[in-house]
Amino acid sequence: MKGGAKVRAERGAKARKYSDKLQLGFEYLLTYGMAFLILGVVVSALFSLHATIFQQRAMAGSCSVFRPSGPYTLDQISLQGVCTNLLPQFVADQGSAYAKFSSLNKGKGAGTLTYPSYLSLPSLPLGGQGSQGFTISAWVYWHGPTAAHCQGIVASNPSPSSGIALFGYGQNNGACGILWINGSYIKWPSNSSNSLPYMEKWQFIVATYNANSGSATVYVNNRSFSSALLSPRDFQTSNATVLGADVWPSGRVYPINGTIANVQIYNAPLGGAEIASMYGEGIGGAPVNLKNLVGWWPLNGNGNDYSGNGNNGVQVNETYASAYVVP
Repeated sequence: MKGGAKVRAERGAKARKYSDKLQLGFEYLLTYGMAFLILGVVVSALFSLHATIFQQRAMAGSCSVFRPSGPYTLDQISLQGVCTNLLPQFVADQGSAYAKFSSLNKGKGAGTLTYPSYLSLPSLPLGGQGSQGFTISAWVYWHGPTAAHCQGIVASNPSPSSGIALFGYGQNNGACGILWINGSYIKWPSNSSNSLPYMEKWQFIVATYNANSGSATVYVNNRSFSSALLSPRDFQTSNATVLGADVWPSGRVYPINGTIANVQIYNAPLGGAEIASMYGEGIGGAPVNLKNLVGWWPLNGNGNDYSGNGNNGVQVNETYASAYVVP
């Protein structure tokens, strides 16, 4: 009996010891398992909110077009550098100020001292006899309407007879139609309230014009937003082009209320497959048609043209933001 009791006691001790180990193991798994679960939830939330701390950013000029024979030449043209659609380090912050510039009243608009920001470009080789048309594309993060008459995304200095302009907002459908071409324009859709369809959200804007057919279309996120059939015409391009605003002959400046990035201009109307490819590449995408590329301004911390054509911009109060919402 004594021997049996001893055996039972030893077995009981072993069972309790094993039970203690199981309990400790369970507590260990519970404690650290919950920690890993919480960490997983946090990481998942960060990614779902497009947190950028884990995402690599492209430096300015990391990708560019190489033209060994000089600007606008097509011999052995190619992309060079790191062109993997990385997020840009910066985007151009246009703000919401607008003003009329003159020698006596510099920076004063509506009684308030304001200094609008934009990028002034040289005259671009668009339009003229035999022109195929054009394509303008840009990523825009729009904050909404302001007191400005209209808000320019890309524009050559418009006048009654010349210029082109792509707007992000317009108080009327006159000169501030969404796309203005040499005196004609595409109206805003009736349900858009004369504005881009999204606020506080990145949207990919593309405007195409076929000079042979007169067909003009504006796309938002790879979908047709507004279109019109205009009389085929040549459009003049002797005026300087502005990115991020619209500068009128009177001197008044109407910047887009928000931020812009990755502006591309082509001297031909791109097709649907090319526009879809640009949209799929995202905010850091490279040009899709090097043959017809006139200028490429990533706006990643500077106003340089990386198309190889040398259309570098002059920065007017331009600022760049590194903390931005990722599309």
